[in-house]
Amino acid sequence: MSSHQSLSRRVFVTILGMSLTTIIVFALALTLIVQQRLVHATSAELADEARVVAASLNSAPSHLTMLRRLHLENIRVTLVDPDGDVLFDSDTDASKMEDHADRPEIEQAISTGYGSAERSSTTLGEVMLYQAVRLADGSVVRIAEGEAGYLAILGTLSLPVVLMVVGGAVVAVVVARRESHRIIEPLLEVDLDHPRRNVQNAYSEMEPMLERIESQRQELKRQMRVLADNDRMRREFTANITHELKTPLTTVSGYAELIANGLVTDEADLRDFGRRIYSEAGRLTSLVNDILTLSNLDEAERSEGDSAAAALGAREPIDLPLMLDGIVQRLEQVASRSEIDLDLDCAPAMVTGVPRLVDELAYNLTSNAIRYNHPGGSVTLSCGVEATPDCDCPTPYIRVADTGIGIAPEEQEKIFERFYRVDKSRSKARGGTGLGLAIVKHAASYHGARIELESELGCGTTITVRFPAQEQIEV
Repeated sequence: MSSHQSLSRRVFVTILGMSLTTIIVFALALTLIVQQRLVHATSAELADEARVVAASLNSAPSHLTMLRRLHLENIRVTLVDPDGDVLFDSDTDASKMEDHADRPEIEQAISTGYGSAERSSTTLGEVMLYQAVRLADGSVVRIAEGEAGYLAILGTLSLPVVLMVVGGAVVAVVVARRESHRIIEPLLEVDLDHPRRNVQNAYSEMEPMLERIESQRQELKRQMRVLADNDRMRREFTANITHELKTPLTTVSGYAELIANGLVTDEADLRDFGRRIYSEAGRLTSLVNDILTLSNLDEAERSEGDSAAAALGAREPIDLPLMLDGIVQRLEQVASRSEIDLDLDCAPAMVTGVPRLVDELAYNLTSNAIRYNHPGGSVTLSCGVEATPDCDCPTPYIRVADTGIGIAPEEQEKIFERFYRVDKSRSKARGGTGLGLAIVKHAASYHGARIELESELGCGTTITVRFPAQEQIEV
């Protein structure tokens, strides 16, 4: 059985059960109403007859003589003296009857002149109705009549009730089947691939569910896009790393083969080949180190606590001016060879982080600023603490500004991708592994920092890494 058939059957059974229950409850309620109406009508008639009998007894010379001559069909007549002793009963020998002074209708009649009561008979399934009237001499005449009880009336009406239930059941089956299909139909028409298209025709109670399905569907699509992008990036990274490793390895292998086969005999050539092999080996070392750093950053972003610290190192206070001064000293000769002025403009600033990563972040930014600059240009490293328009709380920052070639607006979102180079025509000549800015991006993310980029083609680039607000750090 399919799921919608099962659901339709459950709805059908529910509607049918509710319909039959309603019919049965209605039949029982109708029986109770009929019984109450009969009791009320009989009580009213009995009260009138009690007054007539009382009037006849008050005018008769002898109450007992009058009562013996009185014949009322299906009505019991009892005469009780003011003390509660039974003087006469039309159904039973009065001498054998118990005292009636405690009967509610007798007590009420003696007190007010009139009294009434009703008592159910569990054995006969009927209700006995009593009407009592006080006579002129103080005695009380009581007349009683039995009326069918609830069970008796229900038994009398059993055939009509059964017919009503059966008829109602047939109608309920037809209605339940039709309504169940009507209720289920909108559910079967729901397009789970496009939940929001069903909002107009669906039940209002279904809207939160449809919205949640749509939200989950969009989240699933986003995750699938992320997985697809990750897969694309993995394949591109594999292709790029293969290419980047293959080039220096081919060069090293070629030069080494020439030397090993004795084809290079000139000492100057040997030194030149050795220098080239050393240079390519250094490039390989840099590439492998950058790949390891990125791998550790990726692992740290997926882990927490001790695992991240084990991969990258422990966090500790970092004096930004001191760190930037060290970077300037390490890159002074590189900048000098490229005819670039390297300046330092620092204010006191401290951050808590992994020293190796923050150093590599600033080093890569500075190295790129030198590499993609013009002869006679400049690179300025600065740091400090300042507030931003979107945050009144002062935050520490590292800023690297250059007067280089700049970055086109359409490329500014891509420069932090792995192996992406702005100046592709001269990428090899400028050197670098193509992973520097990718390391900057991941190192900043690991420290919760934000990267701000300002650039204009031909005018230079300014990159600011803004760290979160720091707690007071004692140096």
